[in-house]
Parts: sequence; C-alpha cells; structure tokens
Amino acid sequence: MTDEFAFESRMGDSLDLTPIIDVVFLLLIFFIMATTFMKPAVNVLLPSAASSGPVQKNTQTIVTIDAHGDIHVDGTAATPEDLPKILSRHPERPLTFMVDRGAPFQAFMGVLDQARLQNRNDFNITTEKVDARQP
Repeated sequence: MTDEFAFESRMGDSLDLTPIIDVVFLLLIFFIMATTFMKPAVNVLLPSAASSGPVQKNTQTIVTIDAHGDIHVDGTAATPEDLPKILSRHPERPLTFMVDRGAPFQAFMGVLDQARLQNRNDFNITTEKVDARQP
C-alpha cells in the first residue's frame, strides 16, 4: 500500500494513520472552539461608561453580582458571610467587580465594604464601553 500516511513494517503489514490524524484534528478544533466561545459563568448586564478599558481576567479575582443581588466570586456562588474568607485567599490579585445594572446597590456596597475592611483598595469596576460622543 503506497498511501502517504501509511506505515509499513518489515513484514509487509501496514498501519493506516489517516483516521488517527482525523481524530486529532477534530479534537483540536473542538478545544479551540470550546475555549474561544465560553460564556461568563454569571450573565450580567453591565452599566455603560465612556472611560471603560480592557481587563485581564486571568490575573484578577472577579466578583460578580447579578440582578437579584446574588454574589459570585470567580464563577462560584458566595454568601456575604463567606466573603471575608474568600477575599483573603489571593490578596495579591486585584478585585474586579462586575455588577449588573439592575442589581441592588446594597449588595454591591456589602461586597465593597468587606473588601475595604480587609484593606483592599486594589479593585476595578467593570462597565460596558460606550461612545463618549453620545448624549
């Protein structure tokens, strides 16, 4: 057999590598697509601001508050009682707040208060970029 992806041994037997290569390419495409189109763990509608900029999510602790006031830290649900322990895990990582525009303000202030009680002043508030020329 003279297939370009075939391996022939000394005995004349051949092993067709084409199906293995196909599977490897399919797995590669699957993992590329799965990591590219991942959605955030908690769906929030961010408020808009003209001064928004890009955020690097890998080096930050992301605190999300949804429209019902539920708190999530790095995609995991958290209660206000758990926040001091959770926020003290990685003090070297800045906090990024992603607060739904319909979230109760008291939920945001509770999280911000816990961060300040731990002397955390390294936080960002994530917003949606809008055109500064719009009224």
